[in-house]
Amino acid sequence: MNDMFSCYTRRLVFTGDLSKDIHTFFNFNNDLRTLNHTLEVAEEANRIANLYEIKPSKVVSAALLHDISNVIPISTMLEMAKKLSIEVLEEEQKFDRSVHQKLSKYMAQDIFGITDDEILNAIEIHTTHKPNSNMTDKILFVSDKISWKLPGEHPYLQEMREEVIKLDIDKAILIYLNHIWDQRNILKLVHPWLIKARKEILEGYSRGH
Repeated sequence: MNDMFSCYTRRLVFTGDLSKDIHTFFNFNNDLRTLNHTLEVAEEANRIANLYEIKPSKVVSAALLHDISNVIPISTMLEMAKKLSIEVLEEEQKFDRSVHQKLSKYMAQDIFGITDDEILNAIEIHTTHKPNSNMTDKILFVSDKISWKLPGEHPYLQEMREEVIKLDIDKAILIYLNHIWDQRNILKLVHPWLIKARKEILEGYSRGH
C-alpha cells in the first residue's frame, strides 16, 4: 500500500467483505456522510442492475468504492494525484475535486486490492461519464446522481428516474449532461470527458439510437 494512504488506513484490518470493509474505512475516517451516500448509491445501483437484468455484483462494488477519496482534504487532491503519477488534465487544474474520481480508482486498487478493470473504470468516470461506456459505467453514473439528497426541487433528477424506469438509461444520462452543459458559463469546469460523452449520446439519438 502506498505510504500516502497510511493515515487513512492505520491499524485497520479488512475482512475481504467489501461492504463491511467500507463501513470500517469510513467510520475510521469519521466520514459518515460519505458512507451514507455510498450505501444509498450501492442500493440504487443494485436496483437498476436488476431492473435491466444485469448481474449487480460489479456495479455494487464500484458504488461502494466510488467516493473513497472523499476522506482526502479537497485542497490536497490535485497535489496528491500528481504525486501518485495520476494523469491530471489541464482542465482539471481549475478545480481540485475534479480528480476525486481518479483518486478513488487508485485507492480502490491500492487499498482494497481491486483488479477488475470494469469496476475500476466505472469508478474513474462516475462524475463526468465518458464515451464508449458500458452498462456498469452507466448504472454507477446514474445511481450516483439520482441518490443525491439535495435541498429544493430538481426536476432533472426526477426526469432521470423516469427514463431509468423506461429502460432508457442513455436518455437519463443525457438529461444530466445537458443540465451541466446548460450551466457551462458559470461552472468552474465542464470536464472534457463529459463534453465528449454528451456528443456521443446526442449523435446516437440523431442516428435513431
